[in-house]
Amino acid sequence: MKRILWFILSTFIFTLWFLFIRSYFFWWDELEHIHYIEETYIDAREEEEDFEQWYINQVDLETLKEKQEAIKKKLKAKFSQQTIIEFHYFPWGFKNKVSAYRDTLKNFLESDPMKSKIRTLNIHMNEKLFDVRWKMKNRVLHFFWVLWMEQGEFLSVWIHEFAHYVDLYFLKKSVLRDISDYFYSISWDSAKVMKSWGIQKHFVSGYAMTNKYEDFAESFTYYILHNDDFLEKSQESEVLREKYDFFTKNLFKQNEFIWTDFSSNEKVENYYWDITKIEFHLQKLLIFLEKGI
Repeated sequence: MKRILWFILSTFIFTLWFLFIRSYFFWWDELEHIHYIEETYIDAREEEEDFEQWYINQVDLETLKEKQEAIKKKLKAKFSQQTIIEFHYFPWGFKNKVSAYRDTLKNFLESDPMKSKIRTLNIHMNEKLFDVRWKMKNRVLHFFWVLWMEQGEFLSVWIHEFAHYVDLYFLKKSVLRDISDYFYSISWDSAKVMKSWGIQKHFVSGYAMTNKYEDFAESFTYYILHNDDFLEKSQESEVLREKYDFFTKNLFKQNEFIWTDFSSNEKVENYYWDITKIEFHLQKLLIFLEKGI
């Protein structure tokens, strides 16, 4: 009996020691893992529960006043059809730390190609990591641990998430079919089942092959940031060409992004797992959008 008790106690002590060593010495590995795309995309057409109770606990008086003003703006928008973009910060003092990120994002969103696709958009910027790096739920785009990313990568991540917003809320249903379904049908039989002939060269990235929603978001990001390379690769794949043409015909005017490429001087490789990891010229993109060239 004593041997059994001693064995149980020893096992318990060893487990506690193991967990301590892992959390104390290997926490950095966890941060590195977070630095890659990691999101569970939920079709926002279905009803979803309100976001974590944590947000409610963070709302202070100033934020509450902002919300009241936002309600007034939303009511006005029903008549004026203005584009409303709201920023919320958690905690409130985080607003000052991310002013440069917010300004970059505003410049992007207020450009002609983007603002025409927005009616009402809420952006939550979080100082700490309470979830994966970003997600979209209920017309709200959530960004966690914002300062972990450089501004360039932050905007790439934003474009990817904004693509989900465009997919669900801008490409509205037509009489018989959701407009996005025309894109999905190019490579997918269902949300996560690609057509039998689906191979890597028919997708802009490895992550685009995980499901039809990520295929759309990754292709959208590639179209904006690396349009010239997207067009070049589409010469070797009729499937990629269909995807490229979808954005040209349904989302952007003929003079928007075609024959542009904001890639850095480094050569764009044939394969990437994650489009948001490709370096690009941030200022060059922002100047292009501002001038409407």
